[in-house]
Amino acid sequence: MILAINEGVTYQDGGPTSERYKPLLDLLSKELKRPIKVQKVDKYSDFEKGLAASKYDLVFIHPAHVGLKAVRSDNYVGLATAKGFTDYRARVMVKSDSPLKSMEDLKGKKIGVPSIESITTFMFTANLRDLKFPEPEKYFTATRYQDAVPFMIENGFAEAGVTGSGAVAKAWVAKGGRVIAETKPVPIKQFLVSKKISEAERAKVQSILLNLSESEPGKVILSKINISGFVPWNNEAMTEAAVRLGL
Repeated sequence: MILAINEGVTYQDGGPTSERYKPLLDLLSKELKRPIKVQKVDKYSDFEKGLAASKYDLVFIHPAHVGLKAVRSDNYVGLATAKGFTDYRARVMVKSDSPLKSMEDLKGKKIGVPSIESITTFMFTANLRDLKFPEPEKYFTATRYQDAVPFMIENGFAEAGVTGSGAVAKAWVAKGGRVIAETKPVPIKQFLVSKKISEAERAKVQSILLNLSESEPGKVILSKINISGFVPWNNEAMTEAAVRLGL
């Protein structure tokens, strides 16, 4: 079995994927009685192709739009979402003296965003399209890391900037900046399983994930992959998010 991993393009991880996920792989392999290997897939386009071809058995994926598309295609089933990531939003930041006051005011303005293919930018773009902005991407300047967006605003490279990081937005406000708008939330960091896997095995994997935070060995496994636990897949919320994102 293959567990495919993507932890996002705008954050740096905490070490080699194979090492950090080994404890989780060991547990899953033991419980499923099947060997499992990890495969890191950095490019979203490669991940989309792999999902479309059902190449992966298990999937832990940061970009919600890629994961939701796989579930909507009926190739995969959603099992769980990482705790603390069910209310992910794109936030719009401006300088304290900016005349911009709402999302509608961004029309025709230079906007700093994380990577164009990131879930943050995808959510923000979907929101602008709902507001009937023509070709919103034409005004974007992208940077790989979210914490670089404030620099773009401060130094005049953009009139507004977008972040999905609550910490970045909080630090921006603490320095005197303003957050003028935010998108509706989308759950990110999703754990999916291929429909090629039996229902019994799917249920077992879901149970393992949901119970990790209830034991000390499980907490060690979670600490290795930098999350505090998993919550059950919310089909209603995920379906609504997929429709809103135009998937």
